[in-house]
Amino acid sequence: MMYAVSALLIILTILILIGIYLYFRNRARKKALKEKYGRVPSHTELYFEEYFDEMIESWDLLKKEEVEDWVDKMEVRLDGVSEDLEELKANRETIDNKLDKVESRLNKMESKKQGR
Repeated sequence: MMYAVSALLIILTILILIGIYLYFRNRARKKALKEKYGRVPSHTELYFEEYFDEMIESWDLLKKEEVEDWVDKMEVRLDGVSEDLEELKANRETIDNKLDKVESRLNKMESKKQGR
């Protein structure tokens, strides 16, 4: 029976030591969070802070910086396409003029051929 009481006292001592450790660990954690945030944040805030990047990636969402980078790149591409379109429009006018000349020559040739 003496051994049983000794074993219970040892177990009780271990449990008390674990409780004291957890108390001071939690207290230090709260102090660190209060220093970092100016207050103790909620569990939800801590969860989102820890897993926010993973959630963004897994849901295929974009951060504001990524969207701004994409917009900048798109604007550069659109500027390039606009320049290409202007060149094509200028070339189209030139080609239309040349085609008009060719058509008029063909019409002259056909009219000469029919006149014979």
